[in-house]
Amino acid sequence: MELRHLRYFCAVADHGTFSEAGRRLHVSQSAISEQLADLEREVGGTLLHRTPGRTRLTPQGMLFLAEARKTLLAADHAVELTQRSFQGKVGTLAIGFFLWGAGGFFARLIREYRKLCPEIKLSLYEMHHHTQMEALTTGKIDIAFTRPLEPPFDRTLRAEMLFQDPIVVVLPRDHPLAGGPISISALATEPFVMCERPVTPALFDSILASCFAAGFSPHIVNTSATWAGVLTLVESGEGVALVPSGVRHLRTPGVVFCTLVPQNTHVGVAVAWNPRNESPIQKGFLRLVRENKERIERSNGN
Repeated sequence: MELRHLRYFCAVADHGTFSEAGRRLHVSQSAISEQLADLEREVGGTLLHRTPGRTRLTPQGMLFLAEARKTLLAADHAVELTQRSFQGKVGTLAIGFFLWGAGGFFARLIREYRKLCPEIKLSLYEMHHHTQMEALTTGKIDIAFTRPLEPPFDRTLRAEMLFQDPIVVVLPRDHPLAGGPISISALATEPFVMCERPVTPALFDSILASCFAAGFSPHIVNTSATWAGVLTLVESGEGVALVPSGVRHLRTPGVVFCTLVPQNTHVGVAVAWNPRNESPIQKGFLRLVRENKERIERSNGN
């Protein structure tokens, strides 16, 4: 049974005659008559009493009309929903993030997107950089706020840099150096707390290189798999740490963050996606990120 059969039938029921239904639908009266004859043959009986003045529904026709209207409404809804999906206005979007890198802008950006696209169902996942890369590859997430792409993911994924986050010194609040800019050479005799190398290999090596360039090898007394763990160790008096400035959004009360001078060590924060899984929704969100790039930079002190 074709949808046009149902539309023709409902038009005749609404307007009372084949000629008026044809005029409203911009088809000939004979075309409507032929289609409704086919419909009656398909259902196995008469749905319309055809009279010279006005066409009337049979009892079976009244029953069929109620169900036909439901079917047409459902079909129209399906078309509208699909059109809105093509336009990126309805559907789902999964976003991965790591808190220290997104703390300055992420919540505001998500709130703005929810207002712009209330019919998009958002799923937000906090995860490490390497986990984000796997999730983008498998399609678990559509967008990642992460670090710049590294091999082998730089060959299959795409990313745009949002800002460069400077490395700062984190100290216990009662540390003698707390309060002012600190040169890396002033930390030569301090015990160090580090984020484990497998978690942040590029940053780990960069910190070691900066220390070597200042003439010393850092005395690493403890490590943690998370930045929150690093801050807790510093607060506990285990040592000092060099961390991305975005880590301050983790809000550990017993530590202070001090500017590192010279400020020549940074870690990038980027937005990444899988071009194989591009969709109108994904493109719409990336467009919002690009429109807000200057505000994102300012919110992170860049």
